Amino acid sequence: MKSRSFLFSLIAVLWLGLSISTGSHAEEKPAGPPALPDTVTEHQDLVYATYGEREITLDLYTPKAEGPHPGILLVHGGGWTGGTRQGFRATAILLAERGYAVANIDYRLATEEKFPGAVNDLKAAVRWMRAHAATYGIDPSWIGGIGGSAGGHLVGMVATTGPGKFEGEGGWADQSSALQAAILMGAGVDQVTRVKEAKNQSIKNCVIFFGAEYQDNPEIYAQGSPITWVSKDTPPLLFMDGEFDNPGQRYGLMREKLDALGVRNEFKMIPGAKHGQWAREPWLTPYVEAMDAFFKSVRGE
Repeated sequence: MKSRSFLFSLIAVLWLGLSISTGSHAEEKPAGPPALPDTVTEHQDLVYATYGEREITLDLYTPKAEGPHPGILLVHGGGWTGGTRQGFRATAILLAERGYAVANIDYRLATEEKFPGAVNDLKAAVRWMRAHAATYGIDPSWIGGIGGSAGGHLVGMVATTGPGKFEGEGGWADQSSALQAAILMGAGVDQVTRVKEAKNQSIKNCVIFFGAEYQDNPEIYAQGSPITWVSKDTPPLLFMDGEFDNPGQRYGLMREKLDALGVRNEFKMIPGAKHGQWAREPWLTPYVEAMDAFFKSVRGE
């Protein structure tokens, strides 16, 4: 009986430990769906790109105040193979409260379409925003981009390649895909250096995204790196990292190139944050405040 009692006690202790552990992880989840404020309108499941029968959608958040409002393309991360726009819903709402028209998008993951499929989608989304500017009160002359992790890489590709490259056939070909500013959070901007520094010069998600190992197709890794496309026409860029996410280390060479070309670029560290915590409080609000401050500065406000 004593051994049985001990066994039950041990199970109880293990269960309690598991419960505590699970509870701590629950605090690491992205901010849940916030209540939509009276000042913001949510337009859900808008089709922004079409490839045959495949439709790609976004949720648009717009201020109810009279526009036009500066636009923001908001792009989730997930290693190019996962994630959805729902992870950035709270961010989109907070930005819309600050006066932006925010397109929070999904895009084709690399498990469906290899590079440059996702870049094609982002550019189609920017063109869609301009094509529908009058309908939704978006200022077509000013659209910025924000992306986290893989989303930051994709936004960086849109910002640096500019109109004419990787446009794809998603629609709205008469519109420009240019961004007027961009914010890259925890983003890999140099996939060549990244994979060269990796064990065995191979990164699983890169192989899925590019459809090849680096040694088999090094050119595509270069083509898929924002650092490759930096030019004097690159718009102002803000790089952001959490304090515990190797702050600033990803962007050194790219910032040197931007500085040499006279392109405005800045870096901001968010204290206490790890990778991917830009959509979670207590870090969400500081991230949004920094985003808003940068865009206002670029716009001269």
